[in-house]
Parts: sequence; C-alpha cells; structure tokens
Amino acid sequence: MKDRYIVALGASSGGTAALCSFFDNTLPDGVTYIITTHMYPYQKSLLTQILQKHSDIEVCEVENQMQILSNMIYVMPENKVMYISDGKLMLEDRDLAIKVNYAIDIFFQSLASDTLFKKIAIVLSGMGVDGTKGVQAIAEAGGYIIAQKPLSAQESSMPLNVIKKGFVDDILNPKQMPGAIIEYMKH
Repeated sequence: MKDRYIVALGASSGGTAALCSFFDNTLPDGVTYIITTHMYPYQKSLLTQILQKHSDIEVCEVENQMQILSNMIYVMPENKVMYISDGKLMLEDRDLAIKVNYAIDIFFQSLASDTLFKKIAIVLSGMGVDGTKGVQAIAEAGGYIIAQKPLSAQESSMPLNVIKKGFVDDILNPKQMPGAIIEYMKH
C-alpha cells in the first residue's frame, strides 16, 4: 500500500466496549491505529491488555517520541496528552487542574496538520464534546470521518455532537467500521 493511513479513534465513557467490538472485526491491513481516550488519572490503565485480547494486531502503550509503524495499535497512557510530529507520537503531561479533558481534540488537531499520513478519524462512545474540533480539522484536511451510531453507544453525546455539526461521512456500529475503512482505502 503506497499510502500510509492512520485511523485515529477517540473514546470516553463506554468506549472500551466499542473499541473491543471494533478490533474484534479488524484484520492486519497495513494501517496504524491510534487510540485517544479519557482515562481515570489515578489508576493504571488496562486498555492495552484488554484490546490485545480482541486483536491479532500488536497493541502497545505509547511512549514519548515513539515511531509510528504500520500494523500497530497505539494506546495513549493515562495522565498524558498526545500529538503527532514528524512521524512520531509525542506525549506531554496532562494538566489535571483543567477538569475538562480535550485529549481527543488535541491529538486529532495535530493529526490534521500532519503531511505524512492519510487520515481517518472515528468518534466512539463518550460524554461531552471532545473530538468535535479535531474532527472538523481532519475533515477540512480531507480525512474520512466515522461516528458511532448513537443508539449503539453507551454514552452518545460525543458521536452525536460530531454528527450534528455535519462533519461525518458515515455513522456506523463499531463492528461495521473496519469494513467501511477497507472500502474507503480501496477508492
């Protein structure tokens, strides 16, 4: 595959179930998957281990300045914000004094500015509006946008917000998304 794709997934409340369903239906296809979530800041995340049970693709927790490789699933660690720079994933400490978490917007907006990768953004279950500004930036950069069907989400406000703003190309259940991504990459 001559084009290198990043599938950026943003999730919050209820997102683990959606991510598991997504990766239950994903095959190694040369794509890079990068997951940004709202994690409880005072407890070690088990998301990497959970997702590895649902995927044939290697899952790893992001470390600062980690090179982005194909056929990998990268999971942002707790207490961090993440962005992309020159083909690497960069981490900074999250300011826990700021109560509203915009980790998804921060990563999506940095991805929108990236010139190395083709972009696909997915907004899964979650409360609030995080992801909306980032999705807008990725859409304006020519990326493909998918939102989880609100009725299939445990918390529907994040996907509903991007749908209402009009940035979404497809509205799907998580298990349908991998097939849609393959079809998109074919064209």
